[in-house]
Amino acid sequence: METSRSYSPLQRMLHWITALVVIIMIPVGLYMVNRGKWSNFDALNNTLYGWHKLIGFCLLWLIVVRVIVRLMRGAPPPVPLHPLQRLASEATHLGLYGLLILVPILGWTGVSAYGARGTPLGFNLPEIIPKNGDLAEAILYYHGWAAIGLGLLALMHVGAALMHRFIIKDGVFARMWPGSGDKSDMS
Repeated sequence: METSRSYSPLQRMLHWITALVVIIMIPVGLYMVNRGKWSNFDALNNTLYGWHKLIGFCLLWLIVVRVIVRLMRGAPPPVPLHPLQRLASEATHLGLYGLLILVPILGWTGVSAYGARGTPLGFNLPEIIPKNGDLAEAILYYHGWAAIGLGLLALMHVGAALMHRFIIKDGVFARMWPGSGDKSDMS
């Protein structure tokens, strides 16, 4: 039974790696799409797309690992919150996890439909649907908007975390901050 008030070091590490990847992937994704419109997809754009696909694919598996670790380790006991804060927290976390899974799957499905599965290091993403350019355009349209939604939800999450840290000061922030967990929880 979990007795710590903080997430485990592994859970915190996975959280912060995920955050870093998302912070990088969304602006790079927006940049490469806009750059592709005026550069006619030159070598740099192809490189950006290749790395974006590979990192997005890795992010999907990182999220799978996070979900497995969460199911195995659970979460620390909840901090007492107002019922509306609890509802907002649960909805935000559900939305974040859902979009962290949906966005890479839409990206993978879209590039599979384009037939553009190649990534750096000579790795091709497995094909998950047949080639269909019109379908690829539609899927990648939703991929882009889902990524923007993920970014906005992540900003709300950051805002709430900072509110808990600097205004409410209830310990919620410290539960996920690196190095601030209980010393007894070292797995």
